[in-house]
Amino acid sequence: MLGFRPGPGGIGRVMCDLIVGLAHHGIGVDLLLPAGDYPELPRLAAASPRRFELAQDDTGLATRQLAEYLNARPPAAILSNKDKASGLLARVRSESGSPRTVLRVGSDVREKIARQRFWRRRGYKLARRTVYRKADAIIGNSQGVVDSLHWLLGEDSPPLHCVANPVDLERIGRLAAHTEVHPWCLERDVPLIISVGRLVAVKDFAMLIRAFARLRLQRPARLLILGEGRQRRPLERLIARLGLADSAALPGFAANPFAHVARADLLVLSSRYEGSPNALIEALACGTPCVATDCRSGPREVLDNGRFGPLVPVGDVAAMAEAMARTLDSPPQRAMLMQAARRFDRDDNAACYARVLGLLPDDAAPAGIP
Repeated sequence: MLGFRPGPGGIGRVMCDLIVGLAHHGIGVDLLLPAGDYPELPRLAAASPRRFELAQDDTGLATRQLAEYLNARPPAAILSNKDKASGLLARVRSESGSPRTVLRVGSDVREKIARQRFWRRRGYKLARRTVYRKADAIIGNSQGVVDSLHWLLGEDSPPLHCVANPVDLERIGRLAAHTEVHPWCLERDVPLIISVGRLVAVKDFAMLIRAFARLRLQRPARLLILGEGRQRRPLERLIARLGLADSAALPGFAANPFAHVARADLLVLSSRYEGSPNALIEALACGTPCVATDCRSGPREVLDNGRFGPLVPVGDVAAMAEAMARTLDSPPQRAMLMQAARRFDRDDNAACYARVLGLLPDDAAPAGIP
């Protein structure tokens, strides 16, 4: 398995769940990662992955290191889940060949291209197209992501597969029972709304804060946004400007977000675009009601076209405030939400990955998102 982002975050949880799921199917994993802190890795002790370090800022050195690894320990298949890592792999493959190569794409490439600065768009699009076409197969974590890959690659595309993020539902249940949480999670006098994610522009927490300010004109409520990132100061200034200092907080990254989510009355996803948002999947696993923006990829599939939670137009403050109020007044049944999360079962979806990688026989239908 080649490359995922150092530091805390959803991609690390998904990849670690995948590794454990593959181990349950008797498949061992080597990890090829740049230097950095990977807080999820210690829980992989039972799966026993071996880790090999790749240079992060020296492409030539990283390419040589990857080629040396493939020569010394040729795997049955290799999975890459970051564009930079996939670029390295495409380079090595052009020079010396490689085992079956599968790329995982976890975001809507149309949106990623559209959000590049205009002078970079053409080159970025061409680079993605060149790298992706060298793969034996590509996995998208939602149908929206797969559709965006069809848009990018056209008839020259390698086989595309939709496989849901593998999620360890039992682990989420265990961690949700922990009691080390923000004090607002324990004070049940007013409804608690929560959101989880990196504090970056694409998550559009500014829209959520503005919608929460509208909601507060109608009723008391509190808002927690768990995460860290470069948008912290602008978001703090917005909270102060809207007079929400006593009811909205940015407590930072939470090692165990599930204990917070499970005690919230509502989880809100306000993103401008997504792939398949882990925050929504994990909220369903906790039985917590959800509201989400209807961005092009992800939320509509996770929430089954609004069956498991309202979908609102991207950036629509008034619609978000109204949907939050409506869901607080009439939340869906907890048991129904938890059952909906079963589509993302770790072992079922790890088996789908293994079949695409050619490591398990293709003798069953994929368990990905229907």
